Amino acid sequence: MSEKKPNSFKTLLWGLIILGFAIMEFPGIFFINRIEPMIFGLPFIYGFIIIMWALMCVLFYIGYKTSWGRGSDFKEADEVEK
Repeated sequence: MSEKKPNSFKTLLWGLIILGFAIMEFPGIFFINRIEPMIFGLPFIYGFIIIMWALMCVLFYIGYKTSWGRGSDFKEADEVEK
């Protein structure tokens, strides 16, 4: 039986995604909910959420493009029918 080495890139990606969700859901953000500083002309909390949302989209896109979650035996539907 062969042991699989943990893929450090996948581990990093998982860590960043979990950290991103934890930061977006952290209730402590309401303690710093002020109008100033303005981010993109929006109050701080709105600007912060937009930045975090964009960061999460980038992380999921990277995961998608690197075939994240697909094993080596994964085949597309077109390949199976041939």
